[in-house]
Amino acid sequence: MRIYLDDCETTLDAKDIASALSAAATVVEKNGRMIVDVHVDGVSWNEEDLASPEFTARGAGELRLMTAHPAELLRDTMLHAADAVLNAEEIQRNAAKLMQSDRFSDGLTSLLEALAVWGSVQTAVSRGLSLGVVPRERIVAAGIDLDGSVQALDAQLRALREAMISQDRTALSDCLMYEFPATSKRFATMLTSFAKELSTIATSPYAPRA
Repeated sequence: MRIYLDDCETTLDAKDIASALSAAATVVEKNGRMIVDVHVDGVSWNEEDLASPEFTARGAGELRLMTAHPAELLRDTMLHAADAVLNAEEIQRNAAKLMQSDRFSDGLTSLLEALAVWGSVQTAVSRGLSLGVVPRERIVAAGIDLDGSVQALDAQLRALREAMISQDRTALSDCLMYEFPATSKRFATMLTSFAKELSTIATSPYAPRA
Protein backbone atom coordinates (compact mmCIF):
# COMPACT_ATOMS: atom_id res chain seq x y z
CA MET A 1 0.00 0.00 0.00
CA ARG A 2 1.39 3.40 -0.98
CA ILE A 3 0.74 5.92 1.78
CA TYR A 4 0.85 9.67 1.14
CA LEU A 5 0.84 12.51 3.68
CA ASP A 6 -0.02 15.90 2.22
CA ASP A 7 0.79 14.59 -1.28
CA CYS A 8 4.23 13.32 -0.24
CA GLU A 9 4.80 9.57 -0.42
CA THR A 10 5.99 8.04 2.85
CA THR A 11 7.97 4.91 3.72
CA LEU A 12 5.16 3.66 5.94
CA ASP A 13 3.99 0.13 5.33
CA ALA A 14 0.71 -1.48 6.38
CA LYS A 15 -1.39 -4.50 5.49
CA ASP A 16 -4.75 -2.81 5.95
CA ILE A 17 -6.26 0.66 6.18
CA ALA A 18 -6.67 0.55 9.96
CA SER A 19 -2.98 -0.08 10.60
CA ALA A 20 -2.03 2.46 7.93
CA LEU A 21 -4.15 5.13 9.58
CA SER A 22 -2.68 4.29 12.99
CA ALA A 23 0.90 4.51 11.73
CA ALA A 24 0.23 7.75 9.86
CA ALA A 25 -1.53 9.28 12.86
CA THR A 26 1.54 8.59 15.02
CA VAL A 27 3.80 10.40 12.55
CA VAL A 28 1.39 13.30 12.13
CA GLU A 29 0.82 13.82 15.85
CA LYS A 30 4.58 14.05 16.47
CA ASN A 31 4.52 17.13 14.26
CA GLY A 32 1.61 18.63 16.16
CA ARG A 33 -0.82 18.03 13.31
CA MET A 34 -3.90 15.89 12.73
CA ILE A 35 -5.42 13.97 9.82
CA VAL A 36 -8.39 15.84 8.35
CA ASP A 37 -9.02 14.15 5.01
CA VAL A 38 -8.75 10.52 3.85
CA HIS A 39 -8.83 9.17 0.30
CA VAL A 40 -8.66 5.43 -0.36
CA ASP A 41 -7.85 4.51 -3.96
CA GLY A 42 -9.14 7.90 -5.04
CA VAL A 43 -12.37 7.74 -3.04
CA SER A 44 -13.01 10.18 -0.19
CA TRP A 45 -13.93 8.48 3.09
CA ASN A 46 -16.27 10.09 5.60
CA GLU A 47 -16.48 9.52 9.35
CA GLU A 48 -18.92 6.65 8.92
CA ASP A 49 -16.51 4.85 6.59
CA LEU A 50 -13.60 5.37 8.99
CA ALA A 51 -15.65 4.02 11.90
CA SER A 52 -16.52 0.81 10.04
CA PRO A 53 -14.30 -2.16 11.06
CA GLU A 54 -15.35 -3.86 7.84
CA PHE A 55 -14.02 -0.98 5.75
CA THR A 56 -10.82 -0.33 7.69
CA ALA A 57 -9.87 -4.03 7.68
CA ARG A 58 -9.49 -3.85 3.92
CA GLY A 59 -6.28 -3.38 2.03
CA ALA A 60 -5.78 -0.69 -0.60
CA GLY A 61 -3.43 0.26 -3.38
CA GLU A 62 -3.13 3.87 -2.31
CA LEU A 63 -3.99 5.86 0.80
CA ARG A 64 -3.79 9.66 0.64
CA LEU A 65 -4.07 11.66 3.84
CA MET A 66 -4.26 15.41 4.24
CA THR A 67 -3.30 17.01 7.53
CA ALA A 68 -3.78 20.28 9.32
CA HIS A 69 -2.51 21.94 12.46
CA PRO A 70 -5.29 22.13 15.09
CA ALA A 71 -4.68 25.88 15.15
CA GLU A 72 -5.69 26.10 11.49
CA LEU A 73 -9.04 24.49 12.22
CA LEU A 74 -9.60 26.67 15.25
CA ARG A 75 -8.60 29.76 13.26
CA ASP A 76 -11.27 28.97 10.69
CA THR A 77 -13.79 28.45 13.51
CA MET A 78 -12.97 31.87 14.99
CA LEU A 79 -13.26 33.59 11.59
CA HIS A 80 -16.64 31.96 11.00
CA ALA A 81 -17.68 33.05 14.49
CA ALA A 82 -16.64 36.64 13.70
CA ASP A 83 -18.84 36.58 10.60
CA ALA A 84 -21.67 35.14 12.69
CA VAL A 85 -21.33 38.02 15.17
CA LEU A 86 -21.73 40.55 12.37
CA ASN A 87 -24.76 38.62 11.15
CA ALA A 88 -26.25 38.59 14.65
CA GLU A 89 -25.72 42.35 14.90
CA GLU A 90 -27.60 42.89 11.64
CA ILE A 91 -30.47 40.69 12.85
CA GLN A 92 -30.58 42.63 16.14
CA ARG A 93 -30.76 45.98 14.37
CA ASN A 94 -33.64 44.69 12.29
CA ALA A 95 -35.32 43.42 15.46
CA ALA A 96 -35.00 46.86 17.07
CA LYS A 97 -36.50 48.56 14.01
CA LEU A 98 -39.44 46.16 14.02
CA MET A 99 -40.05 46.83 17.71
CA GLN A 100 -39.93 50.58 17.16
CA SER A 101 -42.45 50.18 14.33
CA ASP A 102 -45.02 48.55 16.63
CA ARG A 103 -44.20 45.10 15.26
CA PHE A 104 -42.99 43.78 18.59
CA SER A 105 -43.86 40.14 17.92
CA ASP A 106 -41.86 40.11 14.68
CA GLY A 107 -39.02 41.93 16.41
CA LEU A 108 -38.98 39.39 19.20
CA THR A 109 -38.77 36.57 16.67
CA SER A 110 -35.74 38.24 15.08
CA LEU A 111 -34.18 38.79 18.48
CA LEU A 112 -34.54 35.11 19.37
CA GLU A 113 -32.83 34.27 16.09
CA ALA A 114 -29.92 36.55 16.99
CA LEU A 115 -29.66 35.05 20.48
CA ALA A 116 -29.41 31.59 18.91
CA VAL A 117 -26.46 32.84 16.84
CA TRP A 118 -24.80 34.24 19.95
CA GLY A 119 -25.29 30.91 21.69
CA SER A 120 -23.50 29.14 18.85
CA VAL A 121 -20.66 31.67 18.94
CA GLN A 122 -20.21 31.27 22.69
CA THR A 123 -20.15 27.49 22.33
CA ALA A 124 -17.55 27.68 19.54
CA VAL A 125 -15.27 29.92 21.59
CA SER A 126 -15.65 27.82 24.73
CA ARG A 127 -14.95 24.55 22.94
CA GLY A 128 -12.05 26.12 21.06
CA LEU A 129 -10.38 27.24 24.27
CA SER A 130 -10.90 23.82 25.85
CA LEU A 131 -8.81 22.20 23.09
CA GLY A 132 -5.67 23.73 24.58
CA VAL A 133 -4.31 24.71 21.17
CA VAL A 134 -3.18 28.05 22.56
CA PRO A 135 -2.31 28.65 26.23
CA ARG A 136 -4.34 31.37 27.91
CA GLU A 137 -1.07 33.08 28.88
CA ARG A 138 -0.26 33.49 25.20
CA ILE A 139 -3.67 35.01 24.55
CA VAL A 140 -3.04 37.57 27.28
CA ALA A 141 0.51 38.25 26.10
CA ALA A 142 -0.76 38.87 22.57
CA GLY A 143 -3.09 41.56 23.89
CA ILE A 144 -6.22 39.71 22.80
CA ASP A 145 -9.24 41.13 24.62
CA LEU A 146 -10.76 37.73 25.37
CA ASP A 147 -11.91 38.10 28.98
CA GLY A 148 -13.09 41.68 28.54
CA SER A 149 -15.09 40.86 25.41
CA VAL A 150 -16.69 37.82 27.01
CA GLN A 151 -17.65 39.75 30.14
CA ALA A 152 -19.10 42.63 28.10
CA LEU A 153 -21.15 40.21 26.03
CA ASP A 154 -22.43 38.41 29.11
CA ALA A 155 -23.50 41.75 30.61
CA GLN A 156 -25.38 42.76 27.46
CA LEU A 157 -27.11 39.40 27.18
CA ARG A 158 -28.21 39.64 30.81
CA ALA A 159 -29.60 43.13 30.16
CA LEU A 160 -31.51 41.82 27.16
CA ARG A 161 -33.00 38.93 29.10
CA GLU A 162 -34.04 41.22 31.96
CA ALA A 163 -35.75 43.58 29.50
CA MET A 164 -37.50 40.61 27.87
CA ILE A 165 -38.68 39.25 31.22
CA SER A 166 -39.96 42.66 32.36
CA GLN A 167 -41.43 43.26 28.89
CA ASP A 168 -39.73 46.66 28.79
CA ARG A 169 -40.01 47.30 25.06
CA THR A 170 -38.20 50.64 25.17
CA ALA A 171 -35.22 49.24 27.06
CA LEU A 172 -35.13 46.26 24.71
CA SER A 173 -35.05 48.27 21.50
CA ASP A 174 -32.60 50.82 22.94
CA CYS A 175 -30.24 48.04 24.02
CA LEU A 176 -30.33 46.46 20.58
CA MET A 177 -30.03 49.69 18.62
CA TYR A 178 -27.64 51.78 20.73
CA GLU A 179 -25.86 49.66 23.35
CA PHE A 180 -25.24 46.24 21.82
CA PRO A 181 -23.44 47.35 18.61
CA ALA A 182 -20.28 48.36 20.49
CA THR A 183 -20.25 45.01 22.29
CA SER A 184 -20.68 43.14 19.00
CA LYS A 185 -17.86 45.10 17.38
CA ARG A 186 -15.58 44.44 20.36
CA PHE A 187 -16.33 40.72 20.27
CA ALA A 188 -15.82 40.43 16.50
CA THR A 189 -12.51 42.31 16.77
CA MET A 190 -11.39 39.93 19.52
CA LEU A 191 -12.26 36.91 17.38
CA THR A 192 -10.33 38.31 14.43
CA SER A 193 -7.28 38.99 16.62
CA PHE A 194 -7.56 35.49 18.04
CA ALA A 195 -7.65 34.05 14.51
CA LYS A 196 -4.49 35.97 13.56
CA GLU A 197 -2.66 34.57 16.59
CA LEU A 198 -3.82 31.08 15.65
CA SER A 199 -2.43 31.59 12.15
CA THR A 200 0.94 32.37 13.69
CA ILE A 201 0.78 29.21 15.79
CA ALA A 202 -0.27 27.10 12.82
CA THR A 203 2.76 28.15 10.78
CA SER A 204 5.27 27.50 13.56
CA PRO A 205 7.22 24.19 13.40
CA TYR A 206 5.65 22.95 16.61
CA ALA A 207 3.34 24.55 19.10
CA PRO A 208 3.18 22.94 22.56
CA ARG A 209 -0.26 22.39 24.03
CA ALA A 210 -1.38 24.14 27.21
